Amino acid sequence: MSARRVSALIAASALAATGLAVSAAAPAFAKSSIGLHSSVRSVAAGERVVLTASGASDDFGGSPVRLCVEEHVGGAWRVVTCGREGTVRADVRAREAGTLAFRAQLVARNGHGRLVVDRTSPVVTVHVR
Repeated sequence: MSARRVSALIAASALAATGLAVSAAAPAFAKSSIGLHSSVRSVAAGERVVLTASGASDDFGGSPVRLCVEEHVGGAWRVVTCGREGTVRADVRAREAGTLAFRAQLVARNGHGRLVVDRTSPVVTVHVR
């Protein structure tokens, strides 16, 4: 092998090793997703609204993640139901005319034991007539 080929081989090996080191140092991206679906967009007062939330997260390294459905009531969000990540179903009665607002959240405890919200779904509204 000629000296020129040896130096080209060494340069190519060094470049490949540098590329591998850079790609190994790249940040890892967690996979989280969340969604909320309502069975209806409009109901009469007294009827029920069925909500289905789906979500999962691997941001907490094996710690249990809860999937919660919340309703916006009187200026604050209140929990309707919670369950394990995956799919959660909630059944809510539309009591009076107006607009109901719901969201889903993925919640877990961080390394310090505090509850942390991982993801929040877009708000889903239902018109009550």
